[in-house]
Amino acid sequence: MVKHTSRLTGPIRALALFLFLATRLYGQSAVSNAIEYPVHEENQRLEMIVNTSRILTLEKEVPRAMVNNPDVVKVVPLSPNKVQISAIKAGVTQVNLWDEDSKLYTVSLMIVGDAQELDMLLKSEFPQASLRVRPLASSVVLSGRVDRAEDVSRIVRMAEDYYPKVINNITVGGVQQVLLHVRVMEVSRTKLRAMGFDWANFGGNDFVVQSVSGALGSFTQAGTATGSSSATMSFGLVGPNNSFFGFLEALRDQNLAKILAEPKLTTVSGRPASFNVGGEFPILVPQSLGTLSVDYKQFGTRVDFVPIVLGNGGIRLEVRPQVSELDNANGVTLNGNRIPGLRTRWVDTAVEMQSGQTLALAGLIQTRVESQNVGLPWLADLPWAGAAFRRVREQQNEVELVVTVRPELIDALDPHEVPQCLPGQQSTSPSDVEMYFRGYIEVPNCCNSDGSCSSCQVGGGNGGGAPYEGQVIEVPGSSQSIEGQMIDVQPALNQSSFAPRSSAVRTAGRDRTVRPVSHSISGRQIRSTDKAGATRTRSEDPGLFGRVGYDVLD
Repeated sequence: MVKHTSRLTGPIRALALFLFLATRLYGQSAVSNAIEYPVHEENQRLEMIVNTSRILTLEKEVPRAMVNNPDVVKVVPLSPNKVQISAIKAGVTQVNLWDEDSKLYTVSLMIVGDAQELDMLLKSEFPQASLRVRPLASSVVLSGRVDRAEDVSRIVRMAEDYYPKVINNITVGGVQQVLLHVRVMEVSRTKLRAMGFDWANFGGNDFVVQSVSGALGSFTQAGTATGSSSATMSFGLVGPNNSFFGFLEALRDQNLAKILAEPKLTTVSGRPASFNVGGEFPILVPQSLGTLSVDYKQFGTRVDFVPIVLGNGGIRLEVRPQVSELDNANGVTLNGNRIPGLRTRWVDTAVEMQSGQTLALAGLIQTRVESQNVGLPWLADLPWAGAAFRRVREQQNEVELVVTVRPELIDALDPHEVPQCLPGQQSTSPSDVEMYFRGYIEVPNCCNSDGSCSSCQVGGGNGGGAPYEGQVIEVPGSSQSIEGQMIDVQPALNQSSFAPRSSAVRTAGRDRTVRPVSHSISGRQIRSTDKAGATRTRSEDPGLFGRVGYDVLD
């Protein structure tokens, strides 16, 4: 038994040695094929990475070789028919080889930077992303797709450590459209109190006048006086030789103004959206040759938004509300024209929130109090009697602004999600009989299954008003649910020649439900049925059908 085992040991060892040598030779040939680059054609193209080398092999001997740019590629002869080229730096060049028959072979080389380290770094830091790194001569191109928008800036910053210029072609997956539900609420309260007294006394050829408060508009030596627009009450005493006129300004004014705007703004991630409530005022701009041009500047309430989708439903929202109002006190005068200034309040903030959450910005409160006391010296300071020689005025203005923003991620509608009847298509103009004799200003339309809207008013022009399949029909005068039968409907109110002429619909075997419509006229609930509680049958044109009926007028 031992002798038999020793006999098999020799062949087994020989077979193992053969397999080992074959594996080594195969590995050497594979490495050789990966490094060597055979040159068979007169013009060939080769792409290399910096700090790598290749061996150009010809079938015949190479007595001469030349490189166009030695700073990019270095050429070293290895054997009579082999030349080694080493990439030094990124660039483009050519290597010319001549064989022993003086035949020229040209190899065009494009040397790119080594992006393997950057590629491995990005794959380890962003395993969920699908990225591709393509180096160029002095830059790198990043392409692929990421799930989070904030990862793009991090990837670009990493690539800038390896290349001076980065070309970003990365796209962000998921929904990138943002719908902003904005509510702008501005409340302005103004309180005004004013008191002033002016008078004029005319006697013969002389007169005495006091017009400190401005309530006295004009006066003449003839003994007449008129009040200004600010005067709220006037009185006078007129005699043969003397006339006395008094003008009193006593005013208390309280104003309240509310501005509520609820716009909906749609934008994409990273693109700003703005909303403005206010107006524009003209300003004069000097031009050459002494001419003037008119420009317009906005004022009012303006809100700018910049949403950035972060991924996983997160949104970074930048909000810049600004409130500006005209201020004549800070204006300038140009060529006799008064140009008002602007009083501005603004806030610039940014938050991170989830889709559907609400951001509220408050605290933009402005309170302004203006007081004025004008009068004659010494006389205006007298107690009680000094009120006839002075004018006092106080105005308080308080403005508060509140802005709420609710961002939502949205996507476009599919064709089957688009409503069949858009706003404005559910009603149409009435006929002459309906408008002149029944008093209708609009009548409903019927939406067909193909999305078109046919006219189905009483006495209408086109279309029979056939409802689409599965539609719930609200018809005045019937409360039956009939399938596959003829439905006859007759309203009970106004049984005149202007009543709906007919209401016959053939369901053609489709499921439809007919509901009665209750009309409310003068506080009374009226159901459209006849006195006998039964329906009548007519063989005239179809009447009113649709999801929404209209009230029958007496």
